[in-house]
Amino acid sequence: MARREYQDAPLKKSRAGRRFYFVRVRMKVLTSKGKLGSKQHRERLGFSDEIGVREAERRRADYLKKLNGQCYTVQSQIPFGEFAEIWRQKHVLKPENLGAGTQAKYEGHLDRHILPVFKDWKLSDIDTEAIDTFLGQKAADGLSWWTRMDLRNILSSIFTKAEDWAYWTDKRNPVERASVGKRRAKREKCILTDDQVRLLIAALPERVQLVVKVADSTGMRISEILGLRWKHVDLIHGWIMIRERYYRGDQDVTKSEKSIRDVPLGYLLEDFRRLKPKGVSGEGYVFDRGDGKPYDDRGLLQHFIRPAAKRLGFYFEGFGFHSFRRENNTKMQEEGASATEAQRHLGHSRTEMTAEYTILQRTRHENLVKRVQERWLEGARPAVN
Repeated sequence: MARREYQDAPLKKSRAGRRFYFVRVRMKVLTSKGKLGSKQHRERLGFSDEIGVREAERRRADYLKKLNGQCYTVQSQIPFGEFAEIWRQKHVLKPENLGAGTQAKYEGHLDRHILPVFKDWKLSDIDTEAIDTFLGQKAADGLSWWTRMDLRNILSSIFTKAEDWAYWTDKRNPVERASVGKRRAKREKCILTDDQVRLLIAALPERVQLVVKVADSTGMRISEILGLRWKHVDLIHGWIMIRERYYRGDQDVTKSEKSIRDVPLGYLLEDFRRLKPKGVSGEGYVFDRGDGKPYDDRGLLQHFIRPAAKRLGFYFEGFGFHSFRRENNTKMQEEGASATEAQRHLGHSRTEMTAEYTILQRTRHENLVKRVQERWLEGARPAVN
């Protein structure tokens, strides 16, 4: 793997004698065998009784700029696959950067779609035309607009970090003008009717019933439901405080700051009171599968929810926990919630995302059109004496 040339050594001050500011860096040297190597070097920037911290920082910046400009290899010649691995380790797999779900998605897209095409390319050889061709082929293969957008975002992140880490300094990010094509849904977004929800709930085991009831009536993400602990359930006033999430073995804070919110239990309060075991601690999970861990969302769908929907005859492609979230958002707005209220209820960061979860149902659409028509139909009718 090619070694990164860029260095960002911190400013330090000596401890003994007349104190001075310095930075410790690696210097490229030729070994006795004529090969390129490196050694540690301490560069003095000035005595602390002659210059202040600000001047020392300025000298440090000037020195590092000069040092990092002394390229013994052209960093952008690194194979894309090698830099992608650097990006994976230093950016993707850092919990402070990305949540477990996003990490899994990025790694999956990288390994399944991006590396098979670009792995052996040089970083410098990938241009906008190559990325347009790649995304166009993925569209022809049947990948959805959203998946192609994910691929574009991953490539953009890779080149952005290449620029940040001095692997990419002489060109603009080639992804900036790359196009994913016209936005078209791969499949129609569907939700269940009220009657279908009632039938589905009745067909499920009691514990799974409550998971579906919470998902359908509160719009909570399944990771928020499964990550719910008893300390975050107010059984006196009937509220859930969403502060954590659990995703396939990974317990963490919520997806974003906007996801931190409280939602009412409503009529589910009594269900939760009956569910809570005696003596359970506040750290215990509400939907404990019996071993101190929450259920896995994939297992709930595979073994209970999707089979029940298929038996009842209303399963559709893409049916899952996001369907309940879309349904809740749609019905909340049908009941009079504003777009801003729905956004805060769902914990979205942007109203545009809430709009993606809103489905205008045919019956409601028809009724709205009729109400508009009734305004002029009423005026056309003769007055009654």
